[in-house]
Amino acid sequence: MLRKITKAPKDLDYLIVLGAHVRGERLSKALLERTVKALEYLRENPGTRAVLSGGRGEGEDISEAEAMRRFLVKEGVSPSRLLLEERSTNTKENLDYSLEIIGDMSCSVGVVTNHYHVFRGVAIGKKAGCRNIYGIAAPYCTHRLLWYIPREILAIIKDKLLGNL
Repeated sequence: MLRKITKAPKDLDYLIVLGAHVRGERLSKALLERTVKALEYLRENPGTRAVLSGGRGEGEDISEAEAMRRFLVKEGVSPSRLLLEERSTNTKENLDYSLEIIGDMSCSVGVVTNHYHVFRGVAIGKKAGCRNIYGIAAPYCTHRLLWYIPREILAIIKDKLLGNL
């Protein structure tokens, strides 16, 4: 059963911040929103660590994880709180590889992603075996939602058919 919450609980053991496109070395709008949401949570919960998840794709000079790390460190987050997952190329890999880094499926985990993507991110994490997982929704307000929301619906259907949810 997926938990429906409006605010993530305090003092989670880990955040998993799902990657999104990087333009050269610059965070895309979607990735910036996710990273800012993670920053807010990390500032309010100093015992929480974050797994920054995302590899390096076409048009990206650095990995998505490294781009997030640079932003968070610049904003004052200690590098010792940040773990990098730089192999993933999709949401399922983000969760699988990040949970592998965490190594304990009983830890409390918040999945930070844009609001339209929270359901799928949490559902994939649950299917991967994480027992104490919560969605943390970052805003994403743009006309591009007209593209992203139908795309997300199709991705949910695809992941359900593939057994990822």
